Amino acid sequence: MNWTDYLIPANVSAPPKYDSFGESVVIYNGEIDFKIPEATKIVIIGAPEDRFSEGAGEIKSPGAIRKQLYALADVSKGGDVVDMGNLRTGKTLEDTYYGLKELVSEFYRQNIITLIIGGTIDVFYGNILAMEEQRTVLTYVSPQLRFQQRNSAIHPLNTLMFDKIDLPLHICNIGYQSYYVPQWELDFFRDKHFETYRLGEIRNENIKTSEPVIRDSDLMAISMDAIRYSDAPAASNPSPSGLTGEEICQLAFFAGLSYKCRALGIFDMLPQNDMLDVTAKLAAQIAWYFIEGIKKRNMDNPKNDSQNFKKYLIFFDELHHDLCFFKNIKTERWWMEVPSINNAADSLIISCTPDDYKRATEQEIPDRWWKTYQRIN
Repeated sequence: MNWTDYLIPANVSAPPKYDSFGESVVIYNGEIDFKIPEATKIVIIGAPEDRFSEGAGEIKSPGAIRKQLYALADVSKGGDVVDMGNLRTGKTLEDTYYGLKELVSEFYRQNIITLIIGGTIDVFYGNILAMEEQRTVLTYVSPQLRFQQRNSAIHPLNTLMFDKIDLPLHICNIGYQSYYVPQWELDFFRDKHFETYRLGEIRNENIKTSEPVIRDSDLMAISMDAIRYSDAPAASNPSPSGLTGEEICQLAFFAGLSYKCRALGIFDMLPQNDMLDVTAKLAAQIAWYFIEGIKKRNMDNPKNDSQNFKKYLIFFDELHHDLCFFKNIKTERWWMEVPSINNAADSLIISCTPDDYKRATEQEIPDRWWKTYQRIN
């Protein structure tokens, strides 16, 4: 692939500090013959795109985030993180989406994880296109289920969620806020067996309840709008309520730990409103925790590593068959099997919490099990 067709080298104005992230990251400088090192696990791409927000200013956010990320402590031991610069935006938004699709498709082929920083969240549509016809789980962190339109233009992520398209795509929202979401949207998501997790639900029941959802995700997109104003004052659409900085970093860390997650995007920030760089610093910390999680990944999958798992069967009177659970004896993480009635090949093993197993022992069907069962049968 000719990288110059799709990428522009990043302008890193200040030299990185000693033993910082920026000191050890490999940087693409526009070389025609540039080859991604074999040790590369993660590539960083800036997305200077804000046409869907009618030029509100998100176009400048990749540089602001990158500056703060480079100043953080080194987590890129061994040169396994490559900064590929910024996406070369197209004449139209569709051209930009296609360009990102081509890039991440190449990274997927090389088994490299993509971290996208800056721009508006619609850019993430290119990642979904890169998955083609693969069964994909998309999780997005946003205070709304449906994204704002641009005049008469339909938001591409709304197309995935609300229009009738034939894609093997499952969608999860984390952090929606009830006063932004009309009941019909919740009903629509329920009818399609998508998953929604309200802000108060996550906070009251512990942020760790969202870990199994993220563990099963192939792609994850974060809107800075989901974070409360005091922690992210330069979000594109700030709100007094939302996730805390610590909580959003925890979610990014979960994504890094997930052996399935192939891309994370951090979007919707206006640098001109970031007087003390608070929002850029938080976005950089989100990226840092994602990379830190990747470094600590365990390929603990019941399908591929059965020797490290203990199997539990619970007979359910209501269902007239067993519920099957798996526990990794090393990491102590849990999974449960959801059977397909018509085709055993369509059965799924999904992540769960220890509480899901405990509820099952009390003859209570776990909510994620039931939603998944309805979706595949």
